[in-house]
Amino acid sequence: MYDNAVIDRFVFEEREAIVVHPTAPSNGRWIWKAEYYDAFPNFEEAMVAKGYHICYLDHPTRWAPDSEVEVSAAFLRYVAETYKLETRGIAVGMSCGGLMSSRLAEAHPELIAVMYLDAPVMNILSLAGLGEAPYSEQFHRELVDTYGFNKCSLVTFRGSPIDNMKPLLEHRIPVMMIYGNADDVVIYAENGKVLEDYYRSNGGTIKVICKSMCNHHPHGLTDPQPIIDFVEAHFGEAI
Repeated sequence: MYDNAVIDRFVFEEREAIVVHPTAPSNGRWIWKAEYYDAFPNFEEAMVAKGYHICYLDHPTRWAPDSEVEVSAAFLRYVAETYKLETRGIAVGMSCGGLMSSRLAEAHPELIAVMYLDAPVMNILSLAGLGEAPYSEQFHRELVDTYGFNKCSLVTFRGSPIDNMKPLLEHRIPVMMIYGNADDVVIYAENGKVLEDYYRSNGGTIKVICKSMCNHHPHGLTDPQPIIDFVEAHFGEAI
């Protein structure tokens, strides 16, 4: 993974941080892998070879509470300033990484140039047992630990990315989204489809690829070129 790259590992606000530097000439751009640093990395590997930097920050929870969104925003600013990179970058959000990517882009659109979302969690209620997916005791317990939910506060929660999509459109953040139509973990109709419909109804820039008969895994594409083409073509559109 990341052959011919230089990898910095350090601590940022008591969290493990990683920055991968290309040995190819740097183009001054960065990619933030919001969760699961070493999962399905062929897109990131291809981008490092093109001169991109990759950054990652480990979190005590994968469910993107406000506190972790703010730490992530501070980390991205630190990376851009310390390594003299562009102020906006590409957010890669796989599964719960889609939750973190989207919540950060909604709260801090000035940091995100384009998003690549892959089977993204966009609706916490869907993963907490209120949707069509089989109930997961592990997910429910993690969400209770992260947000302090009880039965009443859970059903009235409105802090998911699908509840605050307007800033993404206002700042013209392009979205590349991939999902499997057999995904029974993160149900697309309850998550990514809500964002897709919102963008299409309001003139947002979005490209969606459906992988036939694919479950939640594997993420990505065997050939990441369509993802590369989209994020590079639309990198400068956000305002």
